[in-house]
Amino acid sequence: MPRVKHINALSNEKMNFSTLGIRSELKDFELAYWLNHNYDLKLIARPDVADVQIAGSIWEYNVYDGTDHKGEPLCLVMNISSGTRQEASETPSLFDSTVPEKHLLPSIKHWDYVLMAENDEFAVDLESALKRNPRITTASYFEAHTQLTQTETHLLYEIRNI
Repeated sequence: MPRVKHINALSNEKMNFSTLGIRSELKDFELAYWLNHNYDLKLIARPDVADVQIAGSIWEYNVYDGTDHKGEPLCLVMNISSGTRQEASETPSLFDSTVPEKHLLPSIKHWDYVLMAENDEFAVDLESALKRNPRITTASYFEAHTQLTQTETHLLYEIRNI
């Protein structure tokens, strides 16, 4: 599984991608199917989850890659972890009956999914289309570098380019 590393090597890299925050009752595969069916985005789940190490635990996030109608790359990332693995030194408790969750991007906990697009016009158009789906609670276009911390922007950039 590809491991995402928190590095500052991207500090000079221009992070110019548009993002669309999505809140929905749909599961990740249902949202990807709906977007593929209605907008021909060609979103395909990565064979391995993205691993992000935070505070001694490895959190897993589902990621989908695709393209928009112009062939520009897209990346759909779950903002809530799909699972976790603990370091070997930690033993799981028998009393932990639920799977813990961790937000990938704590500064935008209100979004369930983040869709990264190269084309900002497409992202804005998709925002209005998503709002018409009754199973999408809300969707909002935002620029990653203005809404997210630098570390979160770098993390998204790295996940997108794995």
